[in-house]
Amino acid sequence: MKLILKQYLASLKERKELDAVLPDLLSSMGMNVFIFPSRGFKEYGVDIAAVGQLQDDEEESVYLFSVKSGNLTRETWSGQSNQSLLPSLQEILYGFIPCRIPPQHKTKPIVICLCFGGDVNSGIRQEVTGFESINSRDNLRFEEWNGDMLAEYIQQHLLKEKLLPSSNQALLRKSLALLEEPESSSKHFSLLIDEVLSNATDADSVASSITRVNVCLWVLFSWCRDAENLEAAYLSSERALLLAWDKVKDHYTGKNKPSKSFNSILSTYQQITDCYVDKCLIPYVNLKYALSHAVHSPCSINVNIKLFDVLGRLSVKGHWILDSLSKSYIETPITDDENEEQEKLRFRLREITRSINLLCVNNPILLSPYKDSQAIDIGLALTLLSNNSELDGFVKSWLSEMVNRCIFSFESNGMYPIVNNSYENLLEHKYKDKTDSNYKNKLTEASILYPLLAVFCSLYKLDSVSLELETFVTDELAHSTLQYWYPNQYSEQNMYSNSDMHGSASTNFPMNGKLALEHITQECSNADSFKRMSAITKGKAPLVLTACRCYRYPVPFHYLENWIAVSE
Repeated sequence: MKLILKQYLASLKERKELDAVLPDLLSSMGMNVFIFPSRGFKEYGVDIAAVGQLQDDEEESVYLFSVKSGNLTRETWSGQSNQSLLPSLQEILYGFIPCRIPPQHKTKPIVICLCFGGDVNSGIRQEVTGFESINSRDNLRFEEWNGDMLAEYIQQHLLKEKLLPSSNQALLRKSLALLEEPESSSKHFSLLIDEVLSNATDADSVASSITRVNVCLWVLFSWCRDAENLEAAYLSSERALLLAWDKVKDHYTGKNKPSKSFNSILSTYQQITDCYVDKCLIPYVNLKYALSHAVHSPCSINVNIKLFDVLGRLSVKGHWILDSLSKSYIETPITDDENEEQEKLRFRLREITRSINLLCVNNPILLSPYKDSQAIDIGLALTLLSNNSELDGFVKSWLSEMVNRCIFSFESNGMYPIVNNSYENLLEHKYKDKTDSNYKNKLTEASILYPLLAVFCSLYKLDSVSLELETFVTDELAHSTLQYWYPNQYSEQNMYSNSDMHGSASTNFPMNGKLALEHITQECSNADSFKRMSAITKGKAPLVLTACRCYRYPVPFHYLENWIAVSE
């Protein structure tokens, strides 16, 4: 286990990775952290500061950490970069210690900690030791917190046997061993999450459990990143986030210890999904058929399933960015110009929405859903794109073409959308004689896709397309139960864990555009359980959309209520 942890630590970057792990570790060691990692503020060489008494200390001491990633080399020790360790240590000695230690801690011994995920290269050992010897004095000493020491502390305090038993550690090792089989890897990690969170009841145990899951998730992510296969990390982070919220929601205030633990695992989820999107998707969306070809399958069914899955992932990422941008506008209203954070979020959101546009244009299989449940991924994308009027032209053409292809494939007995989800059923459907009306009726006995298309065609004022879709459904799908799903009073209990069925379905969905909008307005008004869900009331609305993608629930029309009200 220690070797696994050491490899994980050595792979961490300094910013938002190694320095994000340390505060949780120090807190679990009984220390009080009074300076956390920050950006944009000069801290005179100190990344993290804490006060406490470790096992070998005679009295309480002030610990000042300067954090670097990987091995300590000549470049990272005294190179030309302003991020080198030696200048940071000099700033601590001559700037931080004389002027910035809080008054209540000024008389306490000081420990300057050189913190890095790897080891000290032998070529600079004498220089490091010499600097430490020259500058040590009675109330000031130096310590090296290298990968070995950090791994030992993590194992002792964050992942100790009492908190992460050997059976849990075995599940983590299995998950790491099966990275090349992402579904198997993520299943073992899901078992690990369930076991770690199972006994968490009070606020302290919830915070501690989520922190341990977060450390394990970071270990998995670092191994996935090294193996250049992020699939297991993506799937595991999604489930870890949702299950963590299911545990913390009753304790979440935004400021207390459980809240900080959840915010940490949310940050890890964001970094994993950012890495996935930036490395696996965005570089290739502008290349014709690139992502379709990357599926490495001669069968269009594989390509279709994976591309709609990718569409959903990209859309959920966009929803999280949109949520952050919206909150930023509320907290800091625009006067003359956006601040730096708002501008960065806006450009990032534009990058994501443009990527969805290019993904669909360059991979035409996204014009032809094979499964009715792909309405979930389409709904995630359309709900996001509805917030960007610049892409209205693309959305209208995409909707029109999807409707046309759904109608054509049904009438020509091609790969029209069916209620079955498994690859085997889709493969059987592809080579089946589809002229049998009973067979067609069975595979189209219900639908959420056509109601979704009807709603968006109406909202985008595609009157001729709406009429064509309404006529087709009336003539060809009179046998089908047209329906949509809404959260109900049981959804709060089950939405984030998928522990049981929940929600309500409205049937007899009208396909006339105007009537469809009136119908969902009424249903959203009746299904007010959505507005009382913890993710909505506590400012984490994208969690519901993440759960929809992960557990395959339709996107609630509640996200469109404002637009529907304006259009009416």
